[in-house]
Amino acid sequence: AAERDRVLAALAAEGLLAANGRRPVTGPPLRVALLTSRGSAACEDFLHELTASGLGFTVRLHDVRVQGREAEPTIVAALASVDPDRTDVVALVRGGGARTDLAAFDTEGIARAIAALPVPLVTGLGHEIDRAVADEVAHTARKTPTACAAWLVEQVRDWAQRADDTWAAVQERARRRLDQHEARVER
Repeated sequence: AAERDRVLAALAAEGLLAANGRRPVTGPPLRVALLTSRGSAACEDFLHELTASGLGFTVRLHDVRVQGREAEPTIVAALASVDPDRTDVVALVRGGGARTDLAAFDTEGIARAIAALPVPLVTGLGHEIDRAVADEVAHTARKTPTACAAWLVEQVRDWAQRADDTWAAVQERARRRLDQHEARVER
């Protein structure tokens, strides 16, 4: 807990807690880099939620360790390998477990890698009550992998609705202008 507090204080002092949160989610976030353990329940739940939406998500899975000694180096390496030209958003997910199982997400290395990431990162770590340093540094934090995927689905649907509304407004304005000019020609 003391190390977690130290990491949070250091990141806050450097202004890094909100760095990833300032990255805009541009366009529909359909190209997802998924960082999790391949074949885990978290991975399957996340992918099921995206598939069930019927939306055109493209997911690049980065198979990382999500606990133990290998977690920090594999997650940091995966974050460094994300191609911002081919990725709209990064999702970092892991299912629940004991607080000590989630300790990797409290490391300074992962927090700094998230803060430096050129695209937004959304987390879905643990259960309802869990909150890791990675959640504090992320663009958006959701309570579970499924909730993380649902957030992405919501972002895409909201974007599509705004696009539809904008197009309807363009059509209406064009129709009014056409009616005005048609009336002028008739006169």
